[in-house]
Amino acid sequence: MKPPKFLNDQNLNIALKSLGVVIMATILLFIITLFDGFWQAIGRAAQTVIVPFALAWLISLIVFPIVRHLERRGVRPRALTVTVVYLLMGLFVAGLAINIVPLFTSQLRQFFAVDYPTIVRYFENDFRNEFVLGPQIYDFFANAIASSNVINNAIENFFDSLTRIIPSTFYGIVMVIAILPILLLFYLLDYEKVNKALASLVPERYKGSGSELASHLNVTVGAYIRGQFFLMLAIGTVATIVYRLIGLEYYFIFGVLVGLANIIPYFGALIAMIPVVAYAFITQDTTTTPLLIVAINIVLQFIEGSIFQPVIMGKQLALHPLIIILSILLFGSLFGVLGIIFASPIAATLRVLYTFYQTKKREQAEAISMIEPQENTS
Repeated sequence: MKPPKFLNDQNLNIALKSLGVVIMATILLFIITLFDGFWQAIGRAAQTVIVPFALAWLISLIVFPIVRHLERRGVRPRALTVTVVYLLMGLFVAGLAINIVPLFTSQLRQFFAVDYPTIVRYFENDFRNEFVLGPQIYDFFANAIASSNVINNAIENFFDSLTRIIPSTFYGIVMVIAILPILLLFYLLDYEKVNKALASLVPERYKGSGSELASHLNVTVGAYIRGQFFLMLAIGTVATIVYRLIGLEYYFIFGVLVGLANIIPYFGALIAMIPVVAYAFITQDTTTTPLLIVAINIVLQFIEGSIFQPVIMGKQLALHPLIIILSILLFGSLFGVLGIIFASPIAATLRVLYTFYQTKKREQAEAISMIEPQENTS
């Protein structure tokens, strides 16, 4: 009796080879898991190196167009141009430190001196009485939690993780603050040379496409980053002014929070709404109500999506909300807070790569379609 066709020698050979690859890959993954601590150390070291370079690249996308503009205006050589840009950046930071930081710290001190004790007392007393399911149900859950070790274990684990994270995080922040200005300085001074050196790493056959892709990335992602920066500034300013007009006590803190939270597109204003609504509800601010805060933040979200996004970001850079959501979920789960912050730039970069690939594929298909009729004619 003949074996079935799918059991012929060729298929069996492919199946055995595939099985061998799967077994080897499984063994390799098992060996890798045995050195989990080593790979974590490598990952932390790589993150310490990559983060400053990534930040320098992103900031250069915002700053280098200013360098180009000054050079077109006759401000040369490059060292003088970069010096002027650094002076402008220094004046901007100094302006923030003189005019904004004192107001921010003043409101922060007032919050912890006046309203923070009120919030603590609310959760200790009034929250029980106003519990949705009634005080009895609240007491039942509170006693059940108190009789277990859930809170104690959570606190112990939190502080254990905190003692491990804080030194490395503090070291990383110090390294970024110390190294980032130097990296950015050399990158701006030798912008073309650095890009040329990076392009030299691309194989010769892909150099033309690689150079074109790099140019697309610098232009498109740079425009996206600049747009996102101005979008954060615009929505934060509008939020601060509106909060001030309605008489919100800590209008500046909450306005800055809205601007910073806007680094997460489509959800920033809504996420920043939560602490503002909680503050208005707990402290019973006489000039504002939680419903008014909710309405204002919904309007801010609408203004951002319908007015600021198209005007500042440009339609050619628009990313579908679904892509933003998936990017935030994916990169947030992989890299935590940094992943959430960099989700949009990464999504914009991937969009440029995909568009570039589709364009090249279409050009190749058109070239083949033009060659085939000529061959048939000959």
